Amino acid sequence: MKPQFLFAIVFIAFLLSCSDKNTIVSEYVDIPNSKFSFLDTVNFKVPINDTVNNHDVFLQLRTSTDYKWSNMFIFSDIVFPNGKIRSDTFQIFITDKNGHWTGNKSGAMVNFNHYLYRNIKFPIKGEYQFKFNQAMRDTILNEVISLGLKINKLDKQS
Repeated sequence: MKPQFLFAIVFIAFLLSCSDKNTIVSEYVDIPNSKFSFLDTVNFKVPINDTVNNHDVFLQLRTSTDYKWSNMFIFSDIVFPNGKIRSDTFQIFITDKNGHWTGNKSGAMVNFNHYLYRNIKFPIKGEYQFKFNQAMRDTILNEVISLGLKINKLDKQS
């Protein structure tokens, strides 16, 4: 066996062992040219097999420090495995009242984790689709780098 192949296998195993066992999905979609149009729909397909435990669902957002608004409105559709749809509108506060970033800033990038749903149970096993569109008055939001979805399984309460 070649040393490079063995190293690759060990490295992948290491990365897998470092992931949070309670994270069902943590995925980002890059926004082309960092221009988030109202016509753009960001989709995530997530297989859910756990209908017993509670979960937290987060919208993850990355912007540059040149993003010009203090907030962002997002239209959200969740398509259940049986075809039913739940639609919501969320407001993400990008800065506080004093203009300070509410997310984690690193250089010219700011990361935001916004709760969409806390402590929920998925009622049906199967593939869920999470669809997001920006809902601001500007038809194109500049400096939006990526949009993500994170779902964590909560530990059972003793």
